[in-house]
Amino acid sequence: MSIRIQFNSEDRGDKGHYEYEDGEGREYRYAVLDNGALAVFEKEAGGSIGKDEAPISVYGPHAWFSVSGDQRTKADDRPGRIAGF
Repeated sequence: MSIRIQFNSEDRGDKGHYEYEDGEGREYRYAVLDNGALAVFEKEAGGSIGKDEAPISVYGPHAWFSVSGDQRTKADDRPGRIAGF
């Protein structure tokens, strides 16, 4: 699923919203950070997102109104290393 962000300002050239479209081997996930900022992450289809991987975009807490799509979950994280392997 793609991510759709609705911004607080409709003065933007994109009519107040923006979409990150899945496709071409990419998927997008979002996370709402503790400070209210919205972070968008990109991963290869079927891949994972590193625990310390930087988001491709961050929107401040006063910039966006709502978001829909796939939220980042633990299933998106890289599997941990198993001791001894």
